Amino acid sequence: MRRPIRIRIKPSNPFVTGHIAGIRPISNWVSRMTEMQGRFSVVVPVLNSKDHLRGCLDSILAAMERQGNCELIVLDNGSDDGSYEILCSEYASRARVQQIRGIPVSALRNRGAELASGEFLTFIDSDCLIGIDYFACALPVLQTRADATGSEYAVEDSDHWIQTTWRALHVPDGDGFVKYIASGNLVIKRRAFLAVGGFDEKMISCEDAELGLRLNKAGFKVYQSHAVRALHPGGDQDLGVFFRKNAWRSLGMFRATKHAWISKPLISTFAHLFLCVAALVNLFASYAAPLTRIAVSLVLVNLAPVLTVLYFAMRVKRLPSLFKSILLYHVYLLARFYALWNIVVSMGASPERKVAIGARLHSAADVLNPRTPDRREVVDPHAGTFEPEGERAVLSGTHDRAR
Repeated sequence: MRRPIRIRIKPSNPFVTGHIAGIRPISNWVSRMTEMQGRFSVVVPVLNSKDHLRGCLDSILAAMERQGNCELIVLDNGSDDGSYEILCSEYASRARVQQIRGIPVSALRNRGAELASGEFLTFIDSDCLIGIDYFACALPVLQTRADATGSEYAVEDSDHWIQTTWRALHVPDGDGFVKYIASGNLVIKRRAFLAVGGFDEKMISCEDAELGLRLNKAGFKVYQSHAVRALHPGGDQDLGVFFRKNAWRSLGMFRATKHAWISKPLISTFAHLFLCVAALVNLFASYAAPLTRIAVSLVLVNLAPVLTVLYFAMRVKRLPSLFKSILLYHVYLLARFYALWNIVVSMGASPERKVAIGARLHSAADVLNPRTPDRREVVDPHAGTFEPEGERAVLSGTHDRAR
């Protein structure tokens, strides 16, 4: 049995792109690793995912067994809920398991890529489930169409309204080339990943969007294929979770500006902040009639969320519940205000402190998220069926290729 490895990293300055606390610079990986043609290397970062971990890893192992020529690398980021103990006791013989503390998830994923030997790198979040034909669906896309593929998390009719509404507002039905793929369900050619330097290790979050910008800028093609599906049972289950997760995701909002000064999310954030301040000034300092002040303030406060919802509705050519969509964008923009506050107060703080702020937001969201009992499941992401099984999760189901 392969012995799991525990590593604790306490760098003096871990936020140096391509090099972090003893990890070799990413630019040197090509010369030091032998790439195995056709192999999929699956990298799963873990942080306090006990309730979803077995289902995730069992679904990956089932898909790996179907595909063949795969390897699984699981990296724990310092879990304290028993996740690492599960990895060591149940999966160390079937996966390469390590624990690395005190680094952002971008660096953790880079560490997994460094350990990988496959031609294709697959990044799956530890609260996701994939289908048994996952790799069979990804391979033709990578061979004929693009350098990276994947898709936004799939949803089911039974999923929470937050997940279904948010996805319906942002994700087109058809496949096509996109700016980036979320790193929780991403398959990328290893050579393309290395060519652009991997994930930016200075980023606490949003490293996937920034990677996509560099891939497109370098001429690599990123193609969203809904056949390369992942369910996300650990998704947002209430507005408190939605708020904290988006605050965490927004901690990297300024890093993308190094590639382009114009960032629509950043513009909408500051526009909404300005309009909210204007609404408060109008409400308490205006000489207009009370009803007029209230009406004008309500218009100012809702202007940015409404315009943003309409913008995305035109992009995807559909409009889910208008009230729910506007409510979610109010919470989303409020979360970005909170992230902005955390960015400001952490200026000049040590790298360890910045990582801790991100971990606090991420962990708080996990605590708030209602959890299902820890059990193994048979899951068909295409048909949306969940059935308990005794020993191991096996994914089955026929993929609808006409989709």
